[in-house]
This record gives sequence, C-alpha cells and structure tokens, in this order.
Amino acid sequence: MFDKVVLSEKVADSIKKMIVDNELNPGDKLSNEIALSEALNVSRSTVREAIKLLASMNILEVRRGVGTFVSANPGLTKDPFGVSFMDQEHMLRDLFELRRIIEPPIAALAAERATTKDISSLELAFEALKTAILSGVNHTESDIAFHNIIAKSSKNPIIDRIVPIINEGILIGYDNTKDIPDSLDIVLHHHEQILEAIKNKDSVSAMRLMDEHLRFGSVQANKKFHS
Repeated sequence: MFDKVVLSEKVADSIKKMIVDNELNPGDKLSNEIALSEALNVSRSTVREAIKLLASMNILEVRRGVGTFVSANPGLTKDPFGVSFMDQEHMLRDLFELRRIIEPPIAALAAERATTKDISSLELAFEALKTAILSGVNHTESDIAFHNIIAKSSKNPIIDRIVPIINEGILIGYDNTKDIPDSLDIVLHHHEQILEAIKNKDSVSAMRLMDEHLRFGSVQANKKFHS
C-alpha cells in the first residue's frame, strides 16, 4: 500500500512536469489514461490515483465522460486563505488591506506594459461593468474581469496566480457595499479613471487611483458593518 501511494505521487509529479513541458494551458485536455500509462510505464490504476491526487490539488479537473483537463487556476483552491472561516468584519478589513498592498503596484505595471490588445480587453470589461451597474444588476463578474485583465496586463505570471485569491475579496466586498447610496456611481468613476491612466501609460496615476478605489471600498464596507 505504501509503495502504491509513493508511486502515485511520483506519477503525479511526472504528469505535472508533462503539463509544464508541453506548455499546456488552463482548459487544455490531457491524454487519456491508456496513453498516460504507456508513456509513464505504469498501470492505469496508478495513473488514475495520480489524477485523483492532482484533482484534489486543483491542478486537474476530471469531467466524467469527457476527459481530464488542466484546471482554470492550477494549484489554487477557491478559498486558499480560509477566509470563509474568519470573522466577517475583520476578514473584510484584512482583505482590503491586502488588496491595497498588492493591487496598486499591479495597476502601475499594467500602465507600463499593457498592449493594444490588453487595452481593448480592459475597455470591453469596463463597458460590461458600466452596463451592469447602470442596469442595477450584480456587477461582480464584470468587476472581477476588469481586475483580472489589469493583472494579466502586468505580464507577470506570478501575479496571475495571486489575483484569483484577491478576487475572493472582490466577491465579499460587493455583498457588503452594494446597498450603500451613491457608492456604485463612485465605483464606476474610479474604474473609468484607472482605465484612462492605464491607457495613457501613467503608472503613477494608475497606482494612486487604484489605492483610492480600494480605500473607498474599505471605508464603505466599514460603514455597512457599523450602520
């Protein structure tokens, strides 16, 4: 039993190496169990155990009857910090504090490095955000998309790994600030200013505006808790 566990872990490491060596992207499909067992010279049951192990790490996603795919955010769980188990008020304060440390410099990098394609994507994300807010519907997804594009525009792959964690703060922040009068108009204005700073390659303004945006969110969330 011990040998089988050790072997499945070694096979899991080999599969991770295959993903990297073959430059597989999130959503890409892996070879089937038969092909993997032949390539790695192990039994199909060992490959199956290795895949289960990688799925538990959110590196792979098994779709029954379809195949095995690289996860959307390989290696990152939905709640890696365990924020859902924390006191909500303090957790929200701490998340905004974390975002103020991390996201303003990301915005500055985006202003320096964003391509024409990145800018176009950011403009589309802003329009989607604007439409959602003005229509009075949940704007969380478009808000997250906007911040994700800024992160990708930084051209730093480590940042792309961090942003999904930060997005948990966006989800919680939305639920705790959405009912405050006039807050959404200000949020929309903040996003528009950040967009313009990035378009103009003004890294100093992008950093400052992102910090102002997050500071505002933190203050509004605090008001909601103490109203």
